[in-house]
Amino acid sequence: MNLAEKYGKWALITGASSGIGEEFARKFSGLGFNLIIVARRFDRLQKLKTELEQKNNVEVIPLEIDLSEENFITKLIPIINEKEIGILVNNAGFGYRKDFINSDVETDAKMIKVNCIAPTVLTHHVLPKMIERKKGALIFLGSLVAFQPTPTTALYAATKAFDAFLGNALWYELKKYNIDVITINPGGTETEFHQVAKSTMGPFPRTSQQVVDTTLKALGKKPSVVDGLFNKILAFSSHFTSRKLTITLAGKISESIYKD
Repeated sequence: MNLAEKYGKWALITGASSGIGEEFARKFSGLGFNLIIVARRFDRLQKLKTELEQKNNVEVIPLEIDLSEENFITKLIPIINEKEIGILVNNAGFGYRKDFINSDVETDAKMIKVNCIAPTVLTHHVLPKMIERKKGALIFLGSLVAFQPTPTTALYAATKAFDAFLGNALWYELKKYNIDVITINPGGTETEFHQVAKSTMGPFPRTSQQVVDTTLKALGKKPSVVDGLFNKILAFSSHFTSRKLTITLAGKISESIYKD
């Protein structure tokens, strides 16, 4: 059984205009999924729609939506109600690197809306039909920093811990409905994210394609996966050190890759 048959004909992907979200769109369209792609940069979505429809003979619906807006879901509800959403990819998110005291409170509030509230709201709206059909999949974008508090990117790490914990718990809750849930935790990845966050990609950057491949290999098999061997070592090393040492090391590493 291919994934479109297993989960449903449509994949809804947020943050699909670049990076990991765009790669998920390419991968799923190649696997025969129709797509609903969401982002703020509509010109990029339109370009991606044209490319994927011509290449893979699928239907692609691009939606210009800012997930930080209070009632963003109203633009999606008609489509969610009409289409059989087989996979929801909660990918959209952003971060930055600077001390918390130097951050902007409005930007922080927006980050919480995009990184935490939006995936919560979206998941609530797609789940009822998945449960009714007894099939579907949810993919949450966590992060390597979801495994420990991380100075200079404190709030972002907290939002990713939220996503990771939510995804992991839903993996258990939704098994009885035959719905697969996985949280993918990338480290440094070659995307525009690091330009926005003002950070380097670390010593062993991965590609968006590698992150997506890691996700799909683990989907349906485990609740969470870390992309890349080096990142796995960093993630699980926190289990063997004190909290104080873990935070200190995370702070030193974070400061070393910050670009002012």
